[in-house]
Amino acid sequence: MIVFFLPNLRPGGAERVMLTVLLSYHVAYPAAHVVLLLGEKTGPLLSELPTTIPIYSLEAANATKSIRPLIQFCNEHQPQIVFSSLGSALAASVAKRFVSSKVVFINRIGNTIGAEKLLIKNQIKRALYLLANRFIGQNSNHIVFQCHYMANDFSKETGVKPKVQSIIYNPVQVEKVEQFALQPVEKVFTFIAVGRLNPQKDYQTLLQASALLKAKNPNFTLGIIGDGHLRVELQSQLKSLALEDNVFLLGFHSNPYPYMKNARYLVSSSLYEGFSNVIIESLCLGTPVIATNCPGGNAEVIQNGKNGWLCQVQHPKALAKVMENGLLQPVKFDRNTIAENAQAVFNAPLIFKHYEAVLNQYIR
Repeated sequence: MIVFFLPNLRPGGAERVMLTVLLSYHVAYPAAHVVLLLGEKTGPLLSELPTTIPIYSLEAANATKSIRPLIQFCNEHQPQIVFSSLGSALAASVAKRFVSSKVVFINRIGNTIGAEKLLIKNQIKRALYLLANRFIGQNSNHIVFQCHYMANDFSKETGVKPKVQSIIYNPVQVEKVEQFALQPVEKVFTFIAVGRLNPQKDYQTLLQASALLKAKNPNFTLGIIGDGHLRVELQSQLKSLALEDNVFLLGFHSNPYPYMKNARYLVSSSLYEGFSNVIIESLCLGTPVIATNCPGGNAEVIQNGKNGWLCQVQHPKALAKVMENGLLQPVKFDRNTIAENAQAVFNAPLIFKHYEAVLNQYIR
């Protein structure tokens, strides 16, 4: 049995990556006993699973509550591999000490911890966060990082060099994304941003940059796809900056790809990223990207003047300047070339071969 273990199936980047790998392995090895294990059996992505894949639930709302039922699950089912990400990686690392040593625990790190820790203001909670990641590093048979930056950052912050590690970029299901992108949209935007309305995405800076841009070039529109607890605050900021005719909070869309395909640019104002799925999906659709040169994988993907531009983090003037350059188009992007180059690196079947190699080395 190969177990893919997640807290739930909310529509997040890590969840989509794990689901892509799970489904790809299920198709490639139909005789293999591949199962999905969830802390709680909830989330919109459940609808994407075929009935041929068994789903188990630990009925646990968080990582701490998952530990005991995970130990019981492993002792009962004796899986060969438990492959985890997000909070489930911590639960798996604790459970490892209480189950058979034959069970291999592979953990995929979900974010850049050196940057993510800075959002934790409470010093005790920050120390516990780093301690948890150190524990994951010490108690994993294999760790998967999404980019080289994340791997180096993890070792620097935790002081742990994983026993075995792999660098595997995130996959894009190109055919699926291209098909979804064909659907019509109600409005085409100059710039499109996609991501949860949370502090990491730093939409406050994006709105400030938009106000600066409007003072020089009022003929642009920005659509922000996503929902979250900062919606009311961002709506208030948008009004205070008199951006009602330029910037639109579009809420959550299960299919953001037509907006991404039809926009002139995708823009990402994040304070940090692991490895942005939205950015590589945009590139695979041929849409150039304006993104912050934040901690994470952005600098490994964006090539200035070839598929987009990088700019300074949390700097409204720098972001506004790059957005203005995009409107003036000092560099003409070849969207077909952008798509071809991105698909040659990130297409899901290519990425799956790397995950396949990781998993198969532990199959007995």
